[in-house]
Amino acid sequence: MARLWGHIAVTFRVVAALCCVAVLSPLPDGPGAATTAFLSMLSSLDGEPSIVIWKSQYSLTLYKGNAPVKTYRAVFGKGFGDGDKVKAGDKRTPEGEFYVCGMNHSKRFYKFLGLSYPSLRHAGDGLRTGLISQREYQEIEQALAERRQPTWETRLGGAIGIHGRMLDTPRVWAERQNWTDGCIALANADMDELFGAIGVGTQVTILP
Repeated sequence: MARLWGHIAVTFRVVAALCCVAVLSPLPDGPGAATTAFLSMLSSLDGEPSIVIWKSQYSLTLYKGNAPVKTYRAVFGKGFGDGDKVKAGDKRTPEGEFYVCGMNHSKRFYKFLGLSYPSLRHAGDGLRTGLISQREYQEIEQALAERRQPTWETRLGGAIGIHGRMLDTPRVWAERQNWTDGCIALANADMDELFGAIGVGTQVTILP
């Protein structure tokens, strides 16, 4: 009997340890059933994916070819009311034509799609106003010509992208509070779909 209770105690400890591992280990970073179904539907459509963002409409629309597929609610930089981005620290979301130049699983803002800001237009404006040097302009120009990430280390700023959020704060979305430093923010579930639907090089248009 003592031996039997000993086996039971060992078994209990093993099960308890496995339960702790299950609780403490991170969940696998894979798409949920709804996301998988959405991506399957998307793959059946013709054309390349692209993104159109309307700041005034608080929206991001995913296109496949010329057809709009789905629109997501978005919020923007705290400098929303001041228009297009001009320089680092103005907390404005840039406007114009960009492409996705990087993708990573950012833990700070859930998932992150880096955008090719500054564009050549922003760099040209910065050169004319003395924000950047001729050398910096040429570096940005070369990176854009090669479809790489332009430097994010000039007075024009950088690290602009599309990302999720750390905490579920319904008030932000209900009241359309623009809380980022210039990025485009979506709900985390929407980022799951978008992250699986596009890739590096995807065209992104941001409209006022």
